[in-house]
Amino acid sequence: MEDLDGRMRLHGTKEVHVLPDVRTTFQLFAAHLRRVDAPWSYPPHAHAMFELNVVTEGLQRFSIESKTHEQRAGDIAIVRPGERHAATADDGDAMAYFCLHFQADDPSLRRSLHALDRGLYPQGSEVERRIGPAISRLIELATAEADAESAALRMRTLSAVYALLAALAEEPEPERRNEGKPAGAAARLAEAIASRIERSVAEGADGEAEDDAILRIARSLGYSPSHCARVFREAYGMSPRAYRSAVTLREAKLLLLDPFLSVEAIAAKLGYADPATFSKQFRRWTGMSPREYRT
Repeated sequence: MEDLDGRMRLHGTKEVHVLPDVRTTFQLFAAHLRRVDAPWSYPPHAHAMFELNVVTEGLQRFSIESKTHEQRAGDIAIVRPGERHAATADDGDAMAYFCLHFQADDPSLRRSLHALDRGLYPQGSEVERRIGPAISRLIELATAEADAESAALRMRTLSAVYALLAALAEEPEPERRNEGKPAGAAARLAEAIASRIERSVAEGADGEAEDDAILRIARSLGYSPSHCARVFREAYGMSPRAYRSAVTLREAKLLLLDPFLSVEAIAAKLGYADPATFSKQFRRWTGMSPREYRT
């Protein structure tokens, strides 16, 4: 006998508590604490990662898109993928900040990040109170006298980063929620699209093209592809097609961790009739071949 989720239910079981299955990939880039003397500036730029920037000393003028914020000690800025941003320090003798970049493909986390109000989160604000302890721990690790390549430091960093992500994913207080973000039927539609995209990747042996898969999903839900794309982008901050590529890359990385699966078998599992096409796409995504990624 099985529960609704397919897990085996043992006879005589009175009560059971289950943690969620977790199937995700996460990458942390260029986490660092930097101290500078004014005048100092970092030129306008954009990238495909989330960025978190917190001032620890002095004053920084931090621009996101067309708005500039005065960022003081304890104030946090969160930059979404693709947002153009820059920084300057021209007041006082010195300024210090902690910065990290990350990519995460967990749907609920991405929804939480895109649901946050845009701009700066001052010290004492709800968001700063939630994530401040995890940031303090990361700064402590960054300044520790330890081997930067040690497994212990890497695992402590990973633990602190996941604590940060967990705090970011917490639901805001009802009166502080961003009412401009999709809710109700729109949120459920976005989640249904994400779920079907994940299922289409998991069942990718038919080799269905990305655009065909998105069109089929939209039709199966009874909406136009343009409506689905608009609702999905509001909730996840990316198009359904980009999400499908991200899910496919995540699955490819996870499958490549299995030494008993050949690259050819992985390509077929993901719906690629030609392993060379899979290898070429994987190189476009990561800058390395599947075999290089494994080594």
